[in-house]
Amino acid sequence: METDKNLGKIVFNETEISKKVGELAAQINKDYQGKEIIIVSILKSSLYFMTDLTRQLEMPLKLDFLEISHYSDEDDSGIIRVTRDLEFSIANKEVLIIENIIRTGLTQSYLLRNLKSRNPKSLNICSFLNNTEKKLVELPVHYNGFEVDDEYLVGYGLDYKEQYRNLPYIAEYQL
Repeated sequence: METDKNLGKIVFNETEISKKVGELAAQINKDYQGKEIIIVSILKSSLYFMTDLTRQLEMPLKLDFLEISHYSDEDDSGIIRVTRDLEFSIANKEVLIIENIIRTGLTQSYLLRNLKSRNPKSLNICSFLNNTEKKLVELPVHYNGFEVDDEYLVGYGLDYKEQYRNLPYIAEYQL
Protein backbone atom coordinates (compact mmCIF):
# COMPACT_ATOMS: atom_id res chain seq x y z
CA MET A 1 0.00 0.00 0.00
CA GLU A 2 1.29 3.45 -0.84
CA THR A 3 2.44 5.63 2.03
CA ASP A 4 -0.50 7.76 3.08
CA LYS A 5 0.16 11.15 4.63
CA ASN A 6 -2.99 10.76 6.73
CA LEU A 7 -1.74 7.63 8.48
CA GLY A 8 -0.43 8.53 11.91
CA LYS A 9 1.43 6.59 14.56
CA ILE A 10 0.90 2.88 15.04
CA VAL A 11 -1.25 2.39 18.13
CA PHE A 12 -1.07 -1.44 18.27
CA ASN A 13 1.50 -3.40 16.27
CA GLU A 14 1.18 -6.97 15.01
CA THR A 15 2.87 -8.44 18.08
CA GLU A 16 0.60 -6.58 20.50
CA ILE A 17 -2.48 -7.58 18.52
CA SER A 18 -1.45 -11.24 18.43
CA LYS A 19 -0.72 -11.30 22.17
CA LYS A 20 -4.07 -9.71 23.07
CA VAL A 21 -6.00 -12.08 20.77
CA GLY A 22 -4.25 -15.01 22.50
CA GLU A 23 -5.22 -13.68 25.94
CA LEU A 24 -8.86 -13.27 24.90
CA ALA A 25 -8.92 -16.76 23.34
CA ALA A 26 -7.49 -18.31 26.52
CA GLN A 27 -10.22 -16.71 28.63
CA ILE A 28 -12.98 -17.74 26.20
CA ASN A 29 -11.60 -21.30 26.09
CA LYS A 30 -11.76 -21.42 29.89
CA ASP A 31 -15.26 -19.94 30.14
CA TYR A 32 -16.81 -22.06 27.39
CA GLN A 33 -14.99 -25.32 28.09
CA GLY A 34 -17.23 -28.27 27.22
CA LYS A 35 -19.80 -26.07 25.46
CA GLU A 36 -20.61 -25.47 21.82
CA ILE A 37 -20.93 -21.82 20.85
CA ILE A 38 -22.16 -19.74 17.97
CA ILE A 39 -19.78 -16.92 17.08
CA VAL A 40 -21.61 -13.93 15.62
CA SER A 41 -19.22 -11.66 13.78
CA ILE A 42 -20.27 -8.12 12.95
CA LEU A 43 -19.21 -7.42 9.37
CA LYS A 44 -17.06 -5.99 8.01
CA SER A 45 -14.75 -4.61 10.65
CA SER A 46 -14.53 -7.68 12.90
CA LEU A 47 -13.55 -10.13 10.15
CA TYR A 48 -9.78 -10.13 10.84
CA PHE A 49 -10.25 -10.27 14.62
CA MET A 50 -12.84 -13.06 14.35
CA THR A 51 -10.54 -15.10 12.11
CA ASP A 52 -7.51 -14.78 14.39
CA LEU A 53 -9.57 -15.42 17.53
CA THR A 54 -11.52 -18.44 16.34
CA ARG A 55 -8.36 -20.19 15.14
CA GLN A 56 -7.33 -20.34 18.79
CA LEU A 57 -10.67 -21.50 20.22
CA GLU A 58 -10.81 -25.13 21.32
CA MET A 59 -14.54 -25.78 21.62
CA PRO A 60 -16.98 -26.79 18.88
CA LEU A 61 -18.32 -23.66 17.23
CA LYS A 62 -20.38 -22.33 14.36
CA LEU A 63 -19.66 -19.03 12.64
CA ASP A 64 -22.42 -16.67 11.64
CA PHE A 65 -22.45 -13.07 10.50
CA LEU A 66 -24.52 -9.94 10.93
CA GLU A 67 -24.05 -6.88 8.79
CA ILE A 68 -25.56 -3.61 9.82
CA SER A 69 -25.76 -0.15 8.37
CA HIS A 70 -26.55 3.26 9.76
CA TYR A 71 -28.71 5.83 8.04
CA SER A 72 -26.34 8.47 9.44
CA ASP A 73 -22.70 8.25 8.29
CA GLU A 74 -21.58 10.95 10.73
CA ASP A 75 -21.95 8.95 13.93
CA ASP A 76 -23.65 5.97 15.51
CA SER A 77 -26.77 7.92 16.51
CA GLY A 78 -28.66 7.22 13.28
CA ILE A 79 -31.16 4.48 12.65
CA ILE A 80 -29.62 1.02 12.59
CA ARG A 81 -30.66 -1.51 9.99
CA VAL A 82 -29.64 -5.17 9.72
CA THR A 83 -28.58 -5.73 6.10
CA ARG A 84 -27.44 -9.35 6.57
CA ASP A 85 -29.10 -11.46 9.23
CA LEU A 86 -28.03 -14.69 10.90
CA GLU A 87 -28.40 -17.98 9.08
CA PHE A 88 -28.57 -20.11 12.25
CA SER A 89 -31.17 -20.08 14.96
CA ILE A 90 -29.60 -18.99 18.24
CA ALA A 91 -32.50 -20.17 20.41
CA ASN A 92 -31.15 -21.98 23.48
CA LYS A 93 -27.54 -21.62 22.21
CA GLU A 94 -24.40 -20.10 23.71
CA VAL A 95 -23.76 -16.97 21.62
CA LEU A 96 -20.66 -14.78 21.52
CA ILE A 97 -20.81 -11.51 19.57
CA ILE A 98 -17.44 -10.53 18.09
CA GLU A 99 -16.86 -6.80 17.60
CA ASN A 100 -13.75 -4.98 16.48
CA ILE A 101 -14.58 -1.71 18.24
CA ILE A 102 -17.27 -0.32 20.51
CA ARG A 103 -17.55 3.44 20.21
CA THR A 104 -20.81 4.83 21.62
CA GLY A 105 -22.36 1.46 22.45
CA LEU A 106 -25.59 2.29 20.63
CA THR A 107 -25.08 -0.29 17.88
CA GLN A 108 -24.22 -3.06 20.34
CA SER A 109 -27.15 -2.11 22.58
CA TYR A 110 -29.45 -2.52 19.58
CA LEU A 111 -27.82 -5.86 18.71
CA LEU A 112 -28.20 -7.15 22.26
CA ARG A 113 -31.93 -6.31 22.28
CA ASN A 114 -32.39 -7.85 18.83
CA LEU A 115 -30.51 -11.07 19.65
CA LYS A 116 -31.96 -11.46 23.18
CA SER A 117 -35.42 -11.54 21.59
CA ARG A 118 -34.30 -14.76 19.85
CA ASN A 119 -33.88 -16.52 23.23
CA PRO A 120 -30.23 -17.59 23.32
CA LYS A 121 -29.05 -19.60 26.32
CA SER A 122 -26.34 -16.97 26.87
CA LEU A 123 -25.30 -13.85 25.00
CA ASN A 124 -21.91 -12.22 25.54
CA ILE A 125 -19.80 -9.60 23.77
CA CYS A 126 -16.12 -9.81 22.90
CA SER A 127 -14.71 -6.52 21.63
CA PHE A 128 -11.13 -6.03 20.53
CA LEU A 129 -11.24 -2.26 21.11
CA ASN A 130 -13.39 -0.29 23.53
CA ASN A 131 -13.62 3.49 23.23
CA THR A 132 -13.96 4.89 26.73
CA GLU A 133 -14.56 8.52 25.74
CA LYS A 134 -17.55 8.30 23.35
CA LYS A 135 -19.58 5.77 25.35
CA LEU A 136 -23.26 6.74 25.49
CA VAL A 137 -24.58 3.35 26.63
CA GLU A 138 -23.03 1.07 29.24
CA LEU A 139 -22.76 -2.47 27.95
CA PRO A 140 -21.86 -5.80 29.51
CA VAL A 141 -18.64 -6.45 27.56
CA HIS A 142 -17.44 -9.82 28.85
CA TYR A 143 -14.18 -9.91 26.87
CA ASN A 144 -12.41 -6.64 26.30
CA GLY A 145 -9.14 -6.24 24.40
CA PHE A 146 -7.72 -2.72 24.50
CA GLU A 147 -9.18 0.53 25.83
CA VAL A 148 -8.76 3.32 23.27
CA ASP A 149 -9.29 7.06 23.25
CA ASP A 150 -11.29 9.04 20.74
CA GLU A 151 -8.72 9.02 17.93
CA TYR A 152 -9.82 7.72 14.53
CA LEU A 153 -8.23 4.31 13.97
CA VAL A 154 -7.66 2.20 10.86
CA GLY A 155 -6.21 -1.23 10.20
CA TYR A 156 -6.93 -4.76 11.41
CA GLY A 157 -10.45 -4.48 10.00
CA LEU A 158 -11.07 -0.82 10.79
CA ASP A 159 -11.51 1.39 7.75
CA TYR A 160 -11.72 4.88 6.44
CA LYS A 161 -14.09 4.91 3.45
CA GLU A 162 -13.60 1.13 3.03
CA GLN A 163 -9.80 1.43 2.86
CA TYR A 164 -7.02 0.32 5.26
CA ARG A 165 -8.87 -2.72 6.66
CA ASN A 166 -6.03 -4.97 5.50
CA LEU A 167 -3.28 -3.24 7.50
CA PRO A 168 -1.78 -5.81 9.91
CA TYR A 169 -1.59 -3.17 12.65
CA ILE A 170 -3.87 -0.45 14.04
CA ALA A 171 -2.87 3.15 13.38
CA GLU A 172 -4.24 6.63 13.93
CA TYR A 173 -5.79 8.25 10.89
CA GLN A 174 -5.81 12.03 10.50
CA LEU A 175 -9.15 13.11 9.04
